[in-house]
Amino acid sequence: MAITSNSLPLVCAYLAAALIGRILCLEGACLQDGRLKATPSQEPHLKECTIYAENACCSEDDIQDLNPTTSEKNSPWDKCGKLSPTCEGFLKRVTCFYRCSPDAARWPHSRHQSSMQAVPLCHSFCRDWYEACRMDMTCARNWARDPRGQNCTGNCVPYQQ
Repeated sequence: MAITSNSLPLVCAYLAAALIGRILCLEGACLQDGRLKATPSQEPHLKECTIYAENACCSEDDIQDLNPTTSEKNSPWDKCGKLSPTCEGFLKRVTCFYRCSPDAARWPHSRHQSSMQAVPLCHSFCRDWYEACRMDMTCARNWARDPRGQNCTGNCVPYQQ
């Protein structure tokens, strides 16, 4: 079947409807990692990820390690010493998105349901995050596989390395 100029608007409308339908199907879903909620709901008592309190995929228990007053450590990223407040703020923001945002389900990884893939990020966000953390120390060598440095090997190095 050839697409003619008369049928092109119909084909475009069909593709747009399919895309919108896919997005709306994910509207009430959470990233499926086996630990978080299946569907978002109100969580008015979130202490760290308050931006998601009205519609969260996490509970306070899911993010308690982000709150220094309830965590055994200062932060989940302190393997190489305390982070600067600005850097820690960026890491919390990204972690809150991953654990709490219903929007995270829009970019599921094709092979790993508990991961995201191809999340669109603004260049300015990436630049600001790098600038905030570049002099802080980390031991994570592969942020895709070990974002919190749980499997650290070797010496601590600045993020910029």
